[in-house]
Amino acid sequence: MKKAILPSLAIAATLVSSTTHGQSNRAFAITGDTKGSYNWTAVREIDLATGEVIRTIYDPNNAIQPYDAVTKSAIEVANHERYSVKALPMVTGVAAAAFDGRSNRLYFTNMRADELRYFDLSTNENKVFFVRGMGMAGGNKYDEANVITRMAFASDGVGYGLTNDGNKLVRFTTDQKPQITDLGPLIDGKNNGKISVHSQCTSWGGDMVGDAYGNLYLISMRNHIFKINPETRVADYVGQVKGLPADFTSNGMVVNNEGEAVVSSAVLNSNYYRINMSTLEATPIHKKDEMVYNASDLANSNLLFQRTSSSEVITRNEVKGNNAVSVYPNPVATRFFNISFEKVPVGQYTIALTDVSGRLVFNRALSINVPGQVEKINLPRSAAGGMYLLKVTGADKQTVYSDKIVVQ
Repeated sequence: MKKAILPSLAIAATLVSSTTHGQSNRAFAITGDTKGSYNWTAVREIDLATGEVIRTIYDPNNAIQPYDAVTKSAIEVANHERYSVKALPMVTGVAAAAFDGRSNRLYFTNMRADELRYFDLSTNENKVFFVRGMGMAGGNKYDEANVITRMAFASDGVGYGLTNDGNKLVRFTTDQKPQITDLGPLIDGKNNGKISVHSQCTSWGGDMVGDAYGNLYLISMRNHIFKINPETRVADYVGQVKGLPADFTSNGMVVNNEGEAVVSSAVLNSNYYRINMSTLEATPIHKKDEMVYNASDLANSNLLFQRTSSSEVITRNEVKGNNAVSVYPNPVATRFFNISFEKVPVGQYTIALTDVSGRLVFNRALSINVPGQVEKINLPRSAAGGMYLLKVTGADKQTVYSDKIVVQ
């Protein structure tokens, strides 16, 4: 099989890696070869402020070498397979993609190939990796109801996919041995009324994004928004977006650097729209006069409400970092950090680590017996890259240390 190297992959990797620790105003769009095309087989990086294309990440006209995601070994492609989904990884069309900023990987599934795949944007080689032997939705991949059309990463760094009919919420990991788990069907919130998350006429299609509090937000093709709790699978109806053109279908959704949602349409290329999540009012983004790419999906690593949640988290700390307790290294580049109890009385203490959504990810009781005692804290597997809050409390429940740490 002839290999082709895309220089844009290397450039994109550099740009993406520089923005993974903050909100970026860029996104990856699944598009056709040309504006107005419905052949969803190309990947382009776009500017969310203008809608302009920054560069092409994947062009289906170039050959690409497939690799096994677990073994990292090359997958051989026979001559008769050069036009198949093995050699052309997006050939049957893609409507679900999600970007993991921690690993610089763009995950996706084909609409007619039930397999999780990703482009590795940390390398200048033109590679795509297949998570083999584990289907995303399972069942009949030609049944439109059973196709994964929505995908996103939550604030805990775990990926989620959702079928059109909402009957399969799928969770996937990104580690060396990826796991795909069917969590079951979504459950309509008690106040959803006639707008069910399972309804074909209102709630199929669209896209998902994560928020800073551990939730997923789904926008359907018909512009209805649901807030999903991945733990309970309850989908609460939020409302319908206002101010979009009458024939606008929301097919892609990401978050811009202001923490607002931005949507694309698979059928219209007049503009992208930003959504005020408090009012659900949509306004066109600023752009030049030419048309944008109509996109079947959008993806980046930004989280809804991340800017506001970060400030809220920090201001609720009772005691900021002090000289009584020190934490190192920070940022945490490995899977552990140390806490030195330099000027605290001997006694019983509790260490708690929470993520930006307030979810407890680590809790440990310990005894301080001598001044300067150092405790090594090993991070749990669930603690993906990002910002966390570390709090140390005494036996009297008073906080003696509270500050943020960053896990790389």
